[in-house]
Amino acid sequence: MNIYHQLIENPLFFKWIYHPSPEINTYWTYFLEQHPEDAKVIKEFKAGFKKHLNYKQLELTDGEKKELALKILKQLELKDKQRKKQSIVRLSMRYAAVAIVFLAVGAALSYYIFQDKQVNQFTQLPPVNPGIQEPTLIIDNKEEIALNHGESNLQYSDKGEITVDDRKIKEKVEPEDVQMNALVIPYGSRSTIKLADGTMVWLNAGSRLIYPSRFVDKTREVFLVGEAFFDVAKNAQQPFVVKTPEVQLEVLGTQFNISAYPEENVVQTVLTEGSVEMEWIDGGVFGEHLKVVPGQLVIANKKEKETKVYSVNTDYYTSWKEGYLTFSNSDLNRVVKKLERYYNIHFKYENAMDGMIKISGKLDVRNDKDEVLKYMNSLTGLNFVKINNALYMIK
Repeated sequence: MNIYHQLIENPLFFKWIYHPSPEINTYWTYFLEQHPEDAKVIKEFKAGFKKHLNYKQLELTDGEKKELALKILKQLELKDKQRKKQSIVRLSMRYAAVAIVFLAVGAALSYYIFQDKQVNQFTQLPPVNPGIQEPTLIIDNKEEIALNHGESNLQYSDKGEITVDDRKIKEKVEPEDVQMNALVIPYGSRSTIKLADGTMVWLNAGSRLIYPSRFVDKTREVFLVGEAFFDVAKNAQQPFVVKTPEVQLEVLGTQFNISAYPEENVVQTVLTEGSVEMEWIDGGVFGEHLKVVPGQLVIANKKEKETKVYSVNTDYYTSWKEGYLTFSNSDLNRVVKKLERYYNIHFKYENAMDGMIKISGKLDVRNDKDEVLKYMNSLTGLNFVKINNALYMIK
């Protein structure tokens, strides 16, 4: 696939042409500045659209936009034949390498925040960036701020000021300066963040949140990989949208928890207050929207594209933000996975069937992990044996 086809499959490229915004323009300006060797090709392709652009085409469907792109591509490929084959291969490989670099620092996530329909590439993302081993705030893909290991707290003001653990790291910025930020929280840490609109987010271990420094569009959009609890500030004129690789949730003001870890087969959403409308990114078997009410758990199966709704005790799904893990007749496998994320450790079973044991209880994970595992010994009747600081054997 050459660079032109890469652009055709890039929804943000169409957004840049048909519905530009300050955030999208900033993204592409920075990209072109950092990669001048690709700038000519990208600008040429964009110019091809501008040449054919009229008011009617602003309302084209995604399919029609791609069809137009292919027509323009044929024209460009006639010119392209005059170029050396080696040059095309070099450009294509460099573009692929650039995409990998952007993924590594989180910029690729911001790519998907502003697209209308997301694609399945995000199912391939690792739980956390392997290049970032500590809690990190990435500002506009340019500056990395180290956060406290364990617990950290961020606050944004409506003027663009950023405070991290009572330390102001950024003064107010100009109103038109909207930055895309990424909060990366690896296993073993957690964070709370107050967004510029007043929305509070509790971000669990092994998670990433991508968000703008200020919300200036018709909707307040953020992108989540992992698990978070949202207490959304009410604003009827500007709905709040949480996007994951598979589903998106739209609210005006409410409280809910969503778990969307890439390595898990389901996305779980539980509502504690208000109402939420959920939809599959690529269209769901339940139609465009599924309305969730307080006390309901929605389990969205990624592979089957099936959605099931249950009435539950929401404390079992939200108590983690208070430092407790609560279980009722849960598989030990699921409990162990949460402990692995919370403490950044790993468990191995001497007998794999032990993972099917059902347990109920409440773990105070604010305590030292060895103290918690002693309680797990009595709760399960198994022995959690420490091999080293990062590995435990379940016998």
